[in-house]
Amino acid sequence: MAPGRLADYGSGTPWDLRGRCRARIRPKHCRARAVVGVEALARTLCLGFCITSLGLGHLLVRNPDLSATIAFAKKPPSERSPEARARELQREVLQHAKLRSRPRSMSLSSEIGKDEEGAPEYKAPLLPGFTRCRLRVAYDGSNYCGWARVKNGPLLTVSGMVDRAVSFAVKHNVYVQGASRTDAGVHGRGQAAHFDLPEDAAAGRPHDWQALWEHQINQKLPSDVRVRALGDAPSGFHASISAAGKTYAYRLHVGDNPPDPLDRFYRCCLGSNKALGVDGRIVGENIDRLRSAGERFIGCKDFSCFTPDAAAYASRTKAAVRTVHSITVVEEGPGNLRIEVSLDGALYRMVRNIVGCMLAVASGRMALDSIDELLDNPPKLDEDHAWQPPFACMPPEGLCLENVYYHDDF
Repeated sequence: MAPGRLADYGSGTPWDLRGRCRARIRPKHCRARAVVGVEALARTLCLGFCITSLGLGHLLVRNPDLSATIAFAKKPPSERSPEARARELQREVLQHAKLRSRPRSMSLSSEIGKDEEGAPEYKAPLLPGFTRCRLRVAYDGSNYCGWARVKNGPLLTVSGMVDRAVSFAVKHNVYVQGASRTDAGVHGRGQAAHFDLPEDAAAGRPHDWQALWEHQINQKLPSDVRVRALGDAPSGFHASISAAGKTYAYRLHVGDNPPDPLDRFYRCCLGSNKALGVDGRIVGENIDRLRSAGERFIGCKDFSCFTPDAAAYASRTKAAVRTVHSITVVEEGPGNLRIEVSLDGALYRMVRNIVGCMLAVASGRMALDSIDELLDNPPKLDEDHAWQPPFACMPPEGLCLENVYYHDDF
C-alpha cells in the first residue's frame, strides 16, 4: 500500500490506525471467515444434539425403568403421592420452625394451621370404628402461637406440628387433642394428648409400633418439639376430661446479681421492671410475704378476677370456680425462684395472673387482704365492660406446664 494512502484513514494512535486499515482492506475476507465459523459451530452443535438424542433414546428403549423415573421426576410434588402433597403443604411451616423465626412476622399459606374440615370437636367422644392412642409432648413454646390450633387464628401452633408429624407416621389424617391449651410463648414438659386411629390402621400395626412410631414422629418434628410414652389409651380416656390435676411452674429471677443468659427464654427477669410495676430486689427480700400471698389462693374459689375473660365470668355465663391444691415457692439459687401451682384446671392466663398478684403483694403494691377481696367479689367492670386488675399479668416465657396427672400410671 502506498504511504500516501495512510492519510485517508484519519489521525489517531498506531493501534487505531492499524485497526481501521484492516477493516478497510479486507472486509469481505473477515465476513467470510465469520460466516464459516458460525456454520461450523452450528454443524457441531446439531451433530452433538443428534448423537445425544440417539443415545438417550437408546437408553430409554433399553431401560424402561429409567424412562418411568424421568417421567415421575417431571411431575409436580402435588401429583406424585399423598405423602408428597402433605410434605409440600408442610414445607413452609418446617422452614420457619427450623429457622426459629417469630410467628408474628410470617406470611404462610392460609391452608396451614387452620381447623380442617371434619376435625373432631375438642371434647368429642370416641367414635365407633376408631382406636384411641395417647402420648406425652414436651415443647419449647418460644416460637409458637400456643398449643391449640384455632380457626382463623395464628398459623404456627404446637398441636398443628404434632398433627402433621403423627399423620405422616400413621399414614392417616389425625387430630391431636391436648389436656391443656397453653398460651403463646408458654412451654410444656408433661403435656398429655390423644388421637383417634381407624381400627383397620390399628390392626395393621407392627409389634414394636410404639418405638417405631415415636421415632418416626420425632423425625418429622422440629427440634423444639418431642413426643414420648406413646401407647393405647384405656377405655373412656380423654386427655382433658380424664385429667385429675395439673402442675404449672413459673420461673423468675429477682436478685441483684445478673441473671443467667442461658435462662432468658425460660425465666422471667424482674429487676426494676417498670412495665410490670414490680421491683425484683424487694421481692427477693420478702420471700416469706410471697409464700403468704400464695396460701390465700389455696382451696375451691372463684377466679373470675384472674382472667382477661372477666366480663363473661362476671355475668355468670361461664363458671370460674377452680380448686388450687397447693402453691409452693422454691428457691433455686441466688436470685432464682420457682413458683409451683397445682390445681384441677386453669382459666385463660389464670396462673400468670396469680403469680403477678403474688409479686404485687410481695413488693408492697397490694395489701395481703386484697387477695381475699378479689376472690370473694366479682370483678368490677369499667364503662367499656372491661376488667382492670390491680396487678400485672406475667410474661409467658417463665411459665411451663410441668405435668398432667391421671388416675392410672401415665
